[in-house]
Amino acid sequence: MAKVTLDLGAIDAMSDRAAEDGLRQALGEYERILKTDVLNRAGTGKQYGKHQASAPGEPPARDLGNLVANTNADPTIRDDGDAKVGTVTANAAYVLPLHNGTERIAARPFMDVPAKENQRELTEAFVRGARE
Repeated sequence: MAKVTLDLGAIDAMSDRAAEDGLRQALGEYERILKTDVLNRAGTGKQYGKHQASAPGEPPARDLGNLVANTNADPTIRDDGDAKVGTVTANAAYVLPLHNGTERIAARPFMDVPAKENQRELTEAFVRGARE
């Protein structure tokens, strides 16, 4: 699960509704980036039959599309002190072992990739949503 937090103290002039609309827009962009970029990258690891796996430390390579189909932004925004919090979740049984790794499989982290690689796009999506 990716957690996105917005500190309302930094934007006192913005209404709660605008902040929530902006956060929803940013969460939608986060989901889009995960599905169309991060979880669609070609694997660079071992070949297993027709599947080219990802290398350890890289996001998982797409196989059957189950992870993409089960990754979604939750439209519910909650208050956490002075912050608004929204989530993007991946609801496949193997998400945590895949993301964090196990004793037998190296981690293939992917949930935090959009935050690391796409900060500008996420900020722009937030601003668009807050202005609408």
